[in-house]
Amino acid sequence: MKLNITSKFNHFLLFLLLFSVITCVLIAGENKATDTKDQFLKAISLYYQGDFNQSLELLRNLVKAEPNNENNRINLVRLLREAGELEEALEHLSYLLEHNPNPSYQSAYLTTAYLSGQANIISLSKQQEETAEDCLWKGLTWYDLKDYEQAQNLLERSLQIKRSSLANYFLGLIYLEKKDFQQAKSYLTRSLNEEPNLIPARYNLARTFLELKDYKGAYKRLKQIEASSPWNTDIQRTLKELVTDHPYLIEEEETKKKTSRAIAIVPSAEPFEQWGIPEIKIGLAEKTSVIYVKTGAEYLLSTNSGKKVNSGPAQTILKFVFSSKGNIEVYNEQDLLLLSSANPLVLSYQENTATTLLFNLEFGHGYYWAGSEDRCYRGKIHFLPKPGGLTIVNQLTVEEYLYSVVPSEMPSSWPAPALQAQAVAARTYAFSHLGTYQNRGFDLLSSVSSQAYNGLKNETASVRKAVDATRGQILTFEGKPIAAFYSSNSGGYSTVPPSNWGVNQPYLQTKPDKLLPARLELLSPERLFDWLTERPTAYCANRSNAYRWRVIVPRTEIESRLNMAAQIGQITGVITLGREECGRVKQVLIKGTKGDYVIKGDTIRSKLGGLRSNLFVVEPKLGKDQLPEFFIFTGGGFGHGVGMDQYGAAGMGRNGFSYSQILEHYYSGVELTNIY
Repeated sequence: MKLNITSKFNHFLLFLLLFSVITCVLIAGENKATDTKDQFLKAISLYYQGDFNQSLELLRNLVKAEPNNENNRINLVRLLREAGELEEALEHLSYLLEHNPNPSYQSAYLTTAYLSGQANIISLSKQQEETAEDCLWKGLTWYDLKDYEQAQNLLERSLQIKRSSLANYFLGLIYLEKKDFQQAKSYLTRSLNEEPNLIPARYNLARTFLELKDYKGAYKRLKQIEASSPWNTDIQRTLKELVTDHPYLIEEEETKKKTSRAIAIVPSAEPFEQWGIPEIKIGLAEKTSVIYVKTGAEYLLSTNSGKKVNSGPAQTILKFVFSSKGNIEVYNEQDLLLLSSANPLVLSYQENTATTLLFNLEFGHGYYWAGSEDRCYRGKIHFLPKPGGLTIVNQLTVEEYLYSVVPSEMPSSWPAPALQAQAVAARTYAFSHLGTYQNRGFDLLSSVSSQAYNGLKNETASVRKAVDATRGQILTFEGKPIAAFYSSNSGGYSTVPPSNWGVNQPYLQTKPDKLLPARLELLSPERLFDWLTERPTAYCANRSNAYRWRVIVPRTEIESRLNMAAQIGQITGVITLGREECGRVKQVLIKGTKGDYVIKGDTIRSKLGGLRSNLFVVEPKLGKDQLPEFFIFTGGGFGHGVGMDQYGAAGMGRNGFSYSQILEHYYSGVELTNIY
């Protein structure tokens, strides 16, 4: 009996021991899993904080510790691709494919192999159904191999599945190689219709016009590129050679301008009651050497003190010239000198419906939409002699100014609530930024650096109605006009102002589009890339390329924009250093053969090729010399993304939201206030 009791007791002790061991193993496993997750979250946090290398190393260690953790490994691949360490990225993708033949891993392998310049991946693809992306990267690989027939077939197949500016662009290059310049022109034009910011397509389209001996077409496009890329010496040289060989191009251009001035009829504006409405001064142009204008009514030319110096009838052409002595010289249509003044001059009218037409006014300098056109303006026109040239300023009431700003910033066909929200935001921005450029002779610029202001041509009845419906209304916080920033498209998530703006206000917060859920945690690098290649349903989503986009920017284009060859040499990499929680890049490290350079804030977009926004991921395409041939930017949104999303406002307006509800969504805790 005792033996039996002892035996049962021993069994009980053994059970307790086994239970303890199992419990310890389970707890250890849970602790390890928790520790692994914490380390992964730390790696993501470091990535957003700007410690790219530390994040990369931490992910490497996690992959070594847990080789079968696919999430860790694919996020490591994403950072390796950005860093240009493509061989290592391919090794990890091969491992993933061996253990899980996931189509997304296969696509990532194809893309990475193309980026690294390894053409042997073509034979490795075993997918029965190819995606548009797969066909694109395969086609580009065959293009590198100069097998243009294979490349053409794959790129056309890609286009049958999905629209793609890159597929159209490379098809254009293929037809250039085949010397079928009409087809090249067709495909390059399509690529630019889908993505106007595809810089190399602009260059090559000009090239097709030259090949087709359409010198007028080539001249027009080269002039456009010169305005958008004034630092590009190759374009300047090509343009100079073209006009040297064909001088009639400049002669015809000048004749056309002269004819345009002669036949132009300056329109009258819709009547406006100006009494009691504050005025604003808008800088239209600076450092101007010559500008032609045409008067819309009987005019008066006077000094700032009001002294009359010249007058004349409607439809008079005047030429204002900045002389070598720093004076303003005014000539008539026959080029006879009317007067010379060392002081500012003001062109004005007694009729408040009169306007002034300014010829060949340049706009968008340095942006892909740069150019020049004739623009008509309400109010007074000031001509200020400044060092380097004339500054031209338009003075008018704030409400008349908004008649043009609203449709310059968004299409006048958009829903009335969106137009009304834009009117309030633009009016608020104007009052909160009055005098920003006082030392330059005006309050605000006419460009997107302040608010787009294109003059009378944009005015419509629907816009005037929206502005009038909100007359005098601004947004205030603690009794003051807010910094009512807005941008074209947030990409689905608005953001806080960059630190270098010096604006940190509670009403400007990171927040999702009204149709998108708020994020509970930071997106991993891979998830961020997926989000930027998807089109999640949102009010700001649209069929245009403002919501989601992809462009390639040649390494040499970025080098010319930076103009720092002596300091950094040739660019070897572009690495993001820190992101806002919405995913927007804070800083970028430019790595070079001679040194490195950091770009910060909103200048990132212009320095990296005029990108639409800072919401992007970047990868290099290596050339035969193992230097980046170009960089691929995949991104979302258009503009800085702070405050109101204009496309989002339009979407909300279509869905029945009022302008006050739209403004309330984008600017937290503000009040709608009447100031007149």
